[in-house]
Amino acid sequence: MIDIILTTLNARYSHTAFGLRYLWANLGPLQQRAVMREFIIGQEPLEIVEALLLERPRIIGIGVYIWNVDAVTRVVEVLKSVAPESIVVLGGPEISHEYEESELFQRADYLVRGEGEVAFRELASALLAGRVPGEKVIEGNPPELSELALPYSAYTDADIAHRTLYVETSRGCPFKCEFCLSSLEPCVREFPLAPFFGAVEALMARGARQFKFVDRTFNLREERVLAILDFFHARLREGMRIHFELVPDRLSPRTLTRMADFPAGVLRLEVGVQTFNPQTQEAISRVQDMDETIATLRFLREQTGARLHADLVLGMPCETWDSIRDGFDRLLAVRPQEIQVGILKRLKGAPIARHAEPHKMVFSSLAPYEVIQTATLDFEHMQRLKRFARYFELYYNSGNFPASLDALLKTPPSPFDAFMAFSDRLWASLGRTHGINLARLCEAIYRHLIGTCGVSPETASLAVQSDYRRVHGRTEKLAFF
Repeated sequence: MIDIILTTLNARYSHTAFGLRYLWANLGPLQQRAVMREFIIGQEPLEIVEALLLERPRIIGIGVYIWNVDAVTRVVEVLKSVAPESIVVLGGPEISHEYEESELFQRADYLVRGEGEVAFRELASALLAGRVPGEKVIEGNPPELSELALPYSAYTDADIAHRTLYVETSRGCPFKCEFCLSSLEPCVREFPLAPFFGAVEALMARGARQFKFVDRTFNLREERVLAILDFFHARLREGMRIHFELVPDRLSPRTLTRMADFPAGVLRLEVGVQTFNPQTQEAISRVQDMDETIATLRFLREQTGARLHADLVLGMPCETWDSIRDGFDRLLAVRPQEIQVGILKRLKGAPIARHAEPHKMVFSSLAPYEVIQTATLDFEHMQRLKRFARYFELYYNSGNFPASLDALLKTPPSPFDAFMAFSDRLWASLGRTHGINLARLCEAIYRHLIGTCGVSPETASLAVQSDYRRVHGRTEKLAFF
């Protein structure tokens, strides 16, 4: 008999809902009466509700995040309309703060705020026993991590074969960067490594080769970092990929040397650069040595086989067009394989909200709540930056245009200015940022190279044709040459 369904809407099929697996793993005696059901935000709300109600659950627990809050709101609206007797319990970062006026909160029966492994189990036990809690909002106090059941056995064979496997060895962050919800956590808590290693080894025995760590501060303590790196290095397999999020100016020489021991492509390192502007860093309480950051990135890029993904966040307090250009150019000079150019989002509960009035920051009221204007960046400039970010994803982060971009980014006065000019031209000619096929992208950069960058048609055609063949492995000539 199924009494509890744990569900959420993932951004895409390849993602797995890590939080659901933690809840299920820690249900204790209720685990046999519970299942997990994952959907994708593109699915129709009516179809999702139908699938949920076919199993006739008494309790439906739903994970709410910034990327699925609108879709979840529609699902809950339908669910409570056709099955008002169903008990809907919400949880997740998007609904744990500023929820009082939320339509989603008003329609649901309960909300578990914060870490829900213990709180949800206790709430579900009470509800199934006929004991109705007196409060709609249940506080999920941080559990002792050594006492939690690990969720890794909840990954199915299909998950292992086709989806991202998330893992963690710690929760919390010691830093107070105000754009991040982790700034609200008082300390870092660590899982014991021995049980974690045992669980990961069991996944490897089942064929798992790709692991994405969700730790906010993976490299906080050197001895733990080295132990984790040694664990994976001793178990290297074909196709292994290990993803870590790093604080770049806190990597010791020993850790960097150990990373250099891994074969090319095994380590995937996400590096939070965010901003090079010292005024912005001070305003948002971010402490980072940018010279050390660049030196670390350069070592990782030149002396290791790690794949680097560096993050920049645009639109923060005190950030100007010039400081964004200078920071972008400085980061690009290191040539990380990916630069995620993101627009600042006002995460509910994050302290960045305190800057809205003094810095005249205007945020969209629609998820993902991106900033659309500041005192130093007007609406027009923010729109241009948003398009820049999307086109840079298509051209640079895709890895599809190395030869063409090499010519483009050499155009004076700077790489940022060069790509911004291209971005503006793309928007003027295409009028869209999505649904652009590869041949159209090739034609656009070819015409820009010869029309704006001063590249000869022969050189431009060689570069673009080389990139096209590199992706498709085809020998035919593109029609626009």
